[in-house]
Amino acid sequence: MANNSDIVQSVKKADFNKCEELLLLFEKTLPTEKVLFTDFQGKVLASSNSFIKEGSDLSIFPYVKKALNGKSNFGFDSLDSISFAEFYSSPIYDENKDIIGTIVLCYELTGKGFVELIHGYGIECTIFKNDERVASTIAEVVGTKIHNEKVIKTVLEEGKVYVGGVSVNKKDYYSVYAPLRNEDGSIAGMFFVAQEKKIVQNVTRSILRIIIPICALISLILIFTLLRQSVHNLHIFKQKNDQLRQQVNWDVLTKANTRLFGTEELKHCLENFKKGFPSPAIMMLDVDKFKFVNDTYGHEAGDKVLRSIVEALYKNCRSSDKIIRWGGDEFIGIFDGMKAEVCGEFAKKILSSVESLHHEINGKPFVVTVSIGFAYFSDSDISYKDVLARADEALYKSKKKGRNSFTIAD
Repeated sequence: MANNSDIVQSVKKADFNKCEELLLLFEKTLPTEKVLFTDFQGKVLASSNSFIKEGSDLSIFPYVKKALNGKSNFGFDSLDSISFAEFYSSPIYDENKDIIGTIVLCYELTGKGFVELIHGYGIECTIFKNDERVASTIAEVVGTKIHNEKVIKTVLEEGKVYVGGVSVNKKDYYSVYAPLRNEDGSIAGMFFVAQEKKIVQNVTRSILRIIIPICALISLILIFTLLRQSVHNLHIFKQKNDQLRQQVNWDVLTKANTRLFGTEELKHCLENFKKGFPSPAIMMLDVDKFKFVNDTYGHEAGDKVLRSIVEALYKNCRSSDKIIRWGGDEFIGIFDGMKAEVCGEFAKKILSSVESLHHEINGKPFVVTVSIGFAYFSDSDISYKDVLARADEALYKSKKKGRNSFTIAD
């Protein structure tokens, strides 16, 4: 879309009439309610049905701001008269690959068309902006806030899906609440789908556990496909998702996995352990005297040290092993199938590999070492944090032993 010559020329010349013609074409061919063009400064050139005044400065609107910086993005927000909508914004490049403006597509989630579309599947639905109901098929709830603390904690705070019974306007529902996430992972609101209990009172509980999530899935798919399939074909959309997944899963500096990825992996490992699967070995690794490295040789040198350590770790790992940058100079490893009696030899290989790395700044060589702690899940563990606490305690013991050593928790 950003390479279309008609768009490029219209935006480059700030041709209002031509932009208006293109907007009419978009409205006929794309299942999106509103479209607008901005110039390279973020000022509106034209918008469908003039929902944003020509010349309005949108440079601080987060989705336009990111697009002007060369990043296609999406998320949920309010804009002018639009109370809550999903936005997709993309930069427009000229033939020299310079950004000359942006295109923004909007699907208003509070519009009657969207709510009626979901209702057509025979289920009730409500859209929340944070904890406030901004659109609903249920009468007289728009503008009210949810007071169910369990739903708020599960969905808005923890970002999980909530499935269970709720009461709205003195009616009981089988329901599913799912978070509406922005591109950066932050939670903008919730999506609620439900069926009144009296309608499904003859359906067994086991069947309900299948039906309701399917209803939620259908509805959520509608939300995300209505807009995104309109701005990219499936191939382009897959590329965007892959790029986003890379950003979420991989640390840019070290090429290790991110803490967000690691948290989900640890939760999954604990769930499997509770089901009877063997615990993986959980390693916590910390760079010895890393502050001294940064203070003495500079942060650029510190960055190079971290990258080289991660490379050394990967050289000693299997393809199934996970190395996660937990924060700063602290890393976590997840090693499926690694028994305690093997950890010692594995740890020695890591210590030796890291210590043998060649570091040099301004002709001055220096050596960096690491300390390691290993732990395994226990039957008493309630959270993944429990095993990390034991690994951290083992790491601390390694530090006390003089660093450049390992300890396996009891």
